[in-house]
Amino acid sequence: MRYVVFVLGAVLSCAAVLSAQEETAPRFEVGLLYSGNHLNAGNNNSEITGNGGAGYFEYNINNWLGAVADFGGYANTNSQIDERLFTYMFGPRFNWRHRHFTPYAQALFGGGEAWSNVTSTSQNTFAMAIGGGVDVPLTRHIVVKPVQVEYFRTQFNSGQLGGPTSNFGDHQNGVRYSAGVVFMFGGE
Repeated sequence: MRYVVFVLGAVLSCAAVLSAQEETAPRFEVGLLYSGNHLNAGNNNSEITGNGGAGYFEYNINNWLGAVADFGGYANTNSQIDERLFTYMFGPRFNWRHRHFTPYAQALFGGGEAWSNVTSTSQNTFAMAIGGGVDVPLTRHIVVKPVQVEYFRTQFNSGQLGGPTSNFGDHQNGVRYSAGVVFMFGGE
């Protein structure tokens, strides 16, 4: 019985220390990121890897909940393929703020536009990214984002022959990786 009381007391003490280290949220965050994605076709073996950049704006509603607007641009400049992808997604981010790091999870939904410079065609569709990452503060206003990894899905229609996704099925599943720097404004 003493062992149970000791363990319970130790867990409660650790929880109190961790909650005391919780940081307050800035009002706004602006992130500038390298971003890459790897998409696999839903019904064949086609795959596309795109490299590019992303930027986001986060309005922190409170210490743990933020509203995110995310915009990304990617290029697949393979020797046989010259395709581009632009995404615009919005959604909630759930933060767990601490002095030395902030892990988070987010679910973003919106759209994407793909176009091919080879065929001069474009197509708009649904896009989503669900995942998370971690932020590590350098100063009070500058944060490094070493990793953000998300399940990334688009639904381009392959029925558009010669279009930017003609060999790519009617949905694409993949992974999006991002890393970069975040600037924080407002708050205490």
